Amino acid sequence: MKLGSAAAGAGVVWPRRMLAEIQAARATPGAWAPTVRALLGPTEVAASALEAAKSAGAVYADVRFSYDQAESLFPFVGPTYPGPRRTEHIGWGVRALVNGYWGFAGLDGVATTDDAATLGRAATAQATNAARGKPRTVDLGRIPVATGTWATPVEIDPFTVSYEEKADYMDSIIDDIQRRRYGVAHTFAYITVERGDRLFASSEGSSISQTIFTTTSRLEVNVSADWMSELDGQRAASFLSSAGAGWEYILSSPLRERATQLIDEALGARRPQPVDLGRYDVVFDAEATAQVIAASIGDATALDRAMGYRANEDGTSYLRDPLSMLGTFHVGSPLLTVSMNRSMPHGVATVKWDDEGVEPRDATLVKEGILTDFQTTREAASWLAPYYGTTHQPVRSNGCMGLVDRGASEPPVQVPPNLVMQPGADELSFHDLVKSTKKGLAFVGGQSSTDWQALNGVGGGSMVYRITNGELDGTVGPAQYLYRSPDFWKNLVAIGGKRSAAPFGLLTGNTVSAVPMKVTNVAITDPTRKA
Repeated sequence: MKLGSAAAGAGVVWPRRMLAEIQAARATPGAWAPTVRALLGPTEVAASALEAAKSAGAVYADVRFSYDQAESLFPFVGPTYPGPRRTEHIGWGVRALVNGYWGFAGLDGVATTDDAATLGRAATAQATNAARGKPRTVDLGRIPVATGTWATPVEIDPFTVSYEEKADYMDSIIDDIQRRRYGVAHTFAYITVERGDRLFASSEGSSISQTIFTTTSRLEVNVSADWMSELDGQRAASFLSSAGAGWEYILSSPLRERATQLIDEALGARRPQPVDLGRYDVVFDAEATAQVIAASIGDATALDRAMGYRANEDGTSYLRDPLSMLGTFHVGSPLLTVSMNRSMPHGVATVKWDDEGVEPRDATLVKEGILTDFQTTREAASWLAPYYGTTHQPVRSNGCMGLVDRGASEPPVQVPPNLVMQPGADELSFHDLVKSTKKGLAFVGGQSSTDWQALNGVGGGSMVYRITNGELDGTVGPAQYLYRSPDFWKNLVAIGGKRSAAPFGLLTGNTVSAVPMKVTNVAITDPTRKA
């Protein structure tokens, strides 16, 4: 059950003090929205929700509050001056457990203590109704009581920087790129900064608050069409994505230093040669590797997907029998080791606690090609108890509960953690892997996606090069690689070293750190070619 603010009570209004603070903040450049502490005392409201849920019969209850702000400057195309797009959302949500069944009630907007009590009773009533079905047991395990506050470490709070300053900075970058070389048609860019204030409290005594910052940007250079091929060229900056950071993420990016390289690569993409269909040795740069990891391993090791609980939403997983596969299933080559964390500096998924009050732990999902763990929440961890027991590991959540979409007013779900591909022992670079390839292709950047089982995938590169005798020998295209996840990773024959590793913030809401890699026997197709 989800309650809108009107359904929760006709008397729910913004107090005059709050309205005055919001209006004053919006009138002040660089401080257009108030912090959660300026809105209300959310701890008192949370306590009211928990007390009502327990009084109504919940054996466990938790409450979440979210206040999300975002500012986007979009698009920059040439020396333009876009106005900001600003959004904010406030949400409350209560989750209650009765006889092994969950109930949830949410509210968009500011809640009073009476509204919170209504949510607590509504969530418990929903769980009680559900508990009339088949008996079910939920084991949440034991976790330390969590208390305290945390915020993403930022050097410059992006909401203290006026949008005029942000726009001026990006316009100066774009103007510089436009002047560098004849033939640059236009440069496209955007910036989005986000701040999420979170509060979590549970009937077990946990009470925490966090402030999470994310800064996202993209810059793409477009050059005029080539006189011979009549094709234009584009190249996006791989060093810009998303990060758990502030305005310093933009200021520290090598936008000017790498501008000439971006232009040269865009110009070089205008005369691609047709690609011959077949199977190739393929070298992926770190960004392309990160995309494949997220699609084929990140999605597959989400335990709720593997157990089939999200089949009608996000899909399932080829790792469909977790207890029999853990410790035995070969995900890929012995060169493949992938771990998860929510502690990576500047990681998009980095937090102090997840949205169950769990302090996340680092865990190895794939070790030397063997499946060793899954992404879990408190309840999900108990599903793997037999495996953890035989391997002498504690039955404990890996800390993957989170909020999506409309924040706390939607039920919490399992979310992707940051992922790390372990570098190789030899200090190899992307160009070293190219040199070791007599004939093949190289994919730089791009995207990758899989089917609903995270099994069969397809991907493309921002740039695709032919490799001849260890050298990049011009671009080809359009070209896509096709793969079946376990077979693809079993053909992994070489990976980059520590110095070649790089992090990439993805649209999935996490950061993937990866290294370049070389995979043999990769199927290549031309998506424009008719059968």
